[in-house]
Amino acid sequence: MLGYVRIFKPELKIKEYEVYRGAYCSLCRNLGRRYSPFAQLFLSYDFTLLAMFVAALKPECSPFEKCRCPYNPAKKCHKYSDKHLPDKCADALIITVYYKLIDNMRDKGLGKKIISVLLFPYIFFAHKKAKRLSPDIESIISGSMKLQKETEENPDCSLDEAAHPSAKALSEIFALFGDGTDTDAIKRFGYMAGRFVYIIDAADDIESDIRRCNFNPLKDIYNEDKNLFVNSVKQSLNYTINEARASFYEINIRRYKTIFENIFDYGLKKSADKVLLKYSDEKREGGKR
Repeated sequence: MLGYVRIFKPELKIKEYEVYRGAYCSLCRNLGRRYSPFAQLFLSYDFTLLAMFVAALKPECSPFEKCRCPYNPAKKCHKYSDKHLPDKCADALIITVYYKLIDNMRDKGLGKKIISVLLFPYIFFAHKKAKRLSPDIESIISGSMKLQKETEENPDCSLDEAAHPSAKALSEIFALFGDGTDTDAIKRFGYMAGRFVYIIDAADDIESDIRRCNFNPLKDIYNEDKNLFVNSVKQSLNYTINEARASFYEINIRRYKTIFENIFDYGLKKSADKVLLKYSDEKREGGKR
């Protein structure tokens, strides 16, 4: 999975980092219990955000309990005492991976195709279970993928148009966990989270997509001017982060506020800087020496 939505550890307190790791470990354990240890290979920081968001909305949240990592028994960690808390997050992850692999198999890159073909038989059966357990999430993501395919058939579609299907899907998934009082703000927050992931992934893959003749809404601006490309992507991402933050403060978040703020103020920007550094003049000149 992608993993662009994450914390910036140096700016977190120790107890906040332990909470974040607890949400991550809870989702990991849930994937293993609900599907199989193999499913844990697809664990993503992006879905840790969703797991924390689910817990943050609940009037009463399951406390953490100490445990040991099954893959490293010497390592202590935390997990939610309510093992079912991340259930739908795990289902959403499996369904997303299923459609991502299908998309990769249509890709013109041979490496992605081979890996996706090898992984697909397992994900096929895991997806059948996830589809049965969470038909609402299946409907949202499958509809999004259909809309994405239709959108990308227009080579002249804008970045906003290309990002819309993914953003809309995450918007609707986030809204599933609200109580109806903050629905508009939750949808907007989810929309901006999905938009951020789409844009930064498109920027990250721009050179390989051009090389393989795959669709990417940033191709024209990249071919026109690399500096303009970097500035344009940075501007779009900054706008998206600010809109996500503004929507977040309209939601009745009961816990973890400082962790979410760390993601907005540091984590997302660090992810963006890491991707865009590849295309900066300084990086390219340094690589030529």
